[in-house]
Amino acid sequence: MDVIDALMQAGFTRHESVLYVTLCREGELTGYEASKLTGIPRSNAYLGLAGLCDKGGAYKISGETAQYGPVPVNELVDNLKRKFSQIIKVIDEIPKVNIPKDTFVTINGNEHILNKMKNLINEAQYRIYISMARNQLELVLKELIRAKERGLKVVMITSDCTDMEGFICYMSPKKPGSFRLITDSSNVLTGHLSEINATGLFSMNKNMVDVIKDSLTNEIKLISIENNQD
Repeated sequence: MDVIDALMQAGFTRHESVLYVTLCREGELTGYEASKLTGIPRSNAYLGLAGLCDKGGAYKISGETAQYGPVPVNELVDNLKRKFSQIIKVIDEIPKVNIPKDTFVTINGNEHILNKMKNLINEAQYRIYISMARNQLELVLKELIRAKERGLKVVMITSDCTDMEGFICYMSPKKPGSFRLITDSSNVLTGHLSEINATGLFSMNKNMVDVIKDSLTNEIKLISIENNQD
């Protein structure tokens, strides 16, 4: 994600985002100057600048020729934090949906799968078992460290146990992609991470939890046997 994408995620259009970055870089500009510097057609540049002012990203300086200046980045960030904090408070009041325990939920896309994984780790209260390649484990390592600091038992099966003090770590060759996660012996998330067609399956179904748990337990036993033979 670059700065233009980030501004668009915050609610600005692409033209407004490009114009804001240009104003920050160049300082106060007329609509004509902004159009020339950005390559945005003049009529669209004026519309974009007006929209930017309406959304709190710029201010208009009245004069013989109107100019536009950027709201300082730190102020814009503070304003956006307040705005989204209020939005989140309202959304958080929506009644919670209880997912039936026998439901199987398909999750598509790396971002959504990783978000679910992080949420499960953050919400865990007792223990976490996770199996995945080390380079992908790094994507949720901060959450796992916080879980460890909260006193949870965290068991990992991964391709590299370097710098994993405080975790119970079993080293096993693992190619990036496949992952398995169990939290509190109640929730399971399993699937495949990839840039294309990433898919995960989440459930609280006891039979599925038990199957994945047994699979992880057997893998740990096999690793222990191989280590003892070495």
